[in-house]
Amino acid sequence: MLSRSKKLSKKAKDQRFELEFGFFVVLGILLMIALVVLAWLIFNNYAANPPEGTDVVHVDVGVMVATAALALFTAFLFLAAAITARFARTELTTSTAVNSANLTLQLDNRFNSDRALRIRHGAVRSLAEQRHVPINCEYDISPYRTDTSNWYGLTSDLIDLFNYFDWIGYLTSEECEAIDREVVRQKLGPWIIAYYEMCRAEIDEVQEHHPDRWVYLDPLYADLIDRRKRWYADKREPLPRFDDEEQLNAFLQREHVRSHRGFHPSPQRPVTVVLEEASENFSTRQLGD
Repeated sequence: MLSRSKKLSKKAKDQRFELEFGFFVVLGILLMIALVVLAWLIFNNYAANPPEGTDVVHVDVGVMVATAALALFTAFLFLAAAITARFARTELTTSTAVNSANLTLQLDNRFNSDRALRIRHGAVRSLAEQRHVPINCEYDISPYRTDTSNWYGLTSDLIDLFNYFDWIGYLTSEECEAIDREVVRQKLGPWIIAYYEMCRAEIDEVQEHHPDRWVYLDPLYADLIDRRKRWYADKREPLPRFDDEEQLNAFLQREHVRSHRGFHPSPQRPVTVVLEEASENFSTRQLGD
């Protein structure tokens, strides 16, 4: 079970830090005021105006001033440390956000690379056949097109995709926290949710026989769904179904079109060029004979 601090959202953590920062700043100011008042009371009551019946206490003014200055200096250090922590956290938060965005863009570029698009094309064709979704395509551009086997109902293309999604789940997990999960939701969330929904039974079977596989995939999917629900609740919009068959089938058709961006067929050679080369080859053979 997650601890209470882990359940807090980023906004809640920021608010909690601001409250703690304000508390320590006020505490530091009160501490300095208390030291000044205490030093004044000690000097006034025991050195300058001692109580009746007591002798005047001889106080070394230099020692007293040095002690008070040291106490005030300690209080100033306390305040400086709190303010420094505030600025350091701001810089760290900004740097983390920038690094998270850059890493997410790298993941997005890889997800849309030629090889990844060809893998997605193979995954779409496999799922379309299973779900009887009409996709008219005469090309089989998957790098695994010669691999006709499957693993618990998953083709090599789908296995590659879920390996990639599981890696994203690790990068966004509490163990790593290299990427902010909200950034992943906005950038890759629809793909992760759709592919997971269409292969939920196969994923469950894989994890039943191999519990150590894709351990970050389920938490990633659950968190993406939860974030999506919260977004629609905040906007007071009707929540769409995540397992709607028509929507998933439409996703496959759109994904098929997108996946062809990774296919670069060689351009057809003009007929005139082919005829010229054939004529040259024929003339060469005639001269040889």
